[in-house]
Amino acid sequence: MASIFVAINDLVVYGAAITRPTGIQRVAEGLGSALAGSVGARTVVVSESGLRAANLPSATKRSPLARLSEPALRVLARTPRRVQESVRTVARRVLGRAASRQGGDPIAPNAGDWILVVGAPWIAPGMASAVAALRRSHGLRVALLVHDLLPATSPQWFADAQGAAAKRDVESLIACAEVIFTVSSEVRDELFQRYGRSAELLPPADPILDHSQSFPSTLRTDDLERTILSVGTLHPRKNLVALVRIWDRWCASEVARGSLADKIPMLVLAGRRHPQDGDLYRALREHPHAARRIRFVHDADDRELARLYRQCRFLVMPSLAEGWGLPIREALLAGRPAIASDAVPAASGSPFVHVVPAGDERALEEVIRSWWEGDEPERISEEIAERFQPRTWDQVAEQLVRSLKSAEARPESPPR
Repeated sequence: MASIFVAINDLVVYGAAITRPTGIQRVAEGLGSALAGSVGARTVVVSESGLRAANLPSATKRSPLARLSEPALRVLARTPRRVQESVRTVARRVLGRAASRQGGDPIAPNAGDWILVVGAPWIAPGMASAVAALRRSHGLRVALLVHDLLPATSPQWFADAQGAAAKRDVESLIACAEVIFTVSSEVRDELFQRYGRSAELLPPADPILDHSQSFPSTLRTDDLERTILSVGTLHPRKNLVALVRIWDRWCASEVARGSLADKIPMLVLAGRRHPQDGDLYRALREHPHAARRIRFVHDADDRELARLYRQCRFLVMPSLAEGWGLPIREALLAGRPAIASDAVPAASGSPFVHVVPAGDERALEEVIRSWWEGDEPERISEEIAERFQPRTWDQVAEQLVRSLKSAEARPESPPR
């Protein structure tokens, strides 16, 4: 088989800027490591002049620069959105240029070798154009994993500079890729409808957050206060404002019954802030009773996140749009069921997830309150312990390699 080079410019940028890995980081690191172990794939940084060997940065280990960046990002989150977006654009450009100059010795690929893009190329400006240039100049074959097409399919949330860059870079790579993978059948269908390109389904592995402890198979009653958990960046498409309104009504109903609002569960929102999270914080100010029963965790490492999953009774994910929905799988590994909207592909068809229509706030509220007041979470938790089979990165890598070998057996045809 031809050599496989995994482009990681974006992971280098991520590693320098943030300490809590994104879902895309987890996928890129996990798949890159598995490919290195199974077929000797090499991780590289790309520029239009060529490839350089580079070590795969760990998505879960804090770099010194990221430790400095996180406090700056927390301060930046308090500034107007346009300021945040301008600063982030400049930072991506600077870090992207630095990433393209990093790495070790130059690598001379052979025509027909694969360059694999599995992450978020728009995070490292110039990465996508460099991959396309190397295809033309060195005869490399491009393979691409598409996580989502949200900048194209949901422009209402991606009209900023990063959204425009993401759309441009992903479309550039779609145009030059010989083999395309997608994380979900929903994204695969969107890819064909919008760009006329076929793709193979390649769902991610299930992320083990904490190797030092095993999760209980069922809920225990002697732990700390039970919570309801939602995990993800505080982006408006996550629809967290709906949860604020639901908690506000829940508090009001308890007060109307002569009870205390403190009787309703604590909602934990685990995720870093986003330049477009203004509506969420306005909702919290408008609903102070709900705000007292909502706790934020912005910078949890994997060990802390594992503890949050263990403490919750169930996960809730009311998103209006998702490419995959990794928290669903994280919750299952922790033995926890979930309530999710039908906009979360990872929830589709799962017997351990109750799915409600995206945007149907009343239906979401009804299920949340029913689960909290009943024993459904415990029943499903027992089923998860008995039946859930996690997917590993070795399985994902094996499937990807089979697909690339099949492509090599066919005459190369120019991408459409």
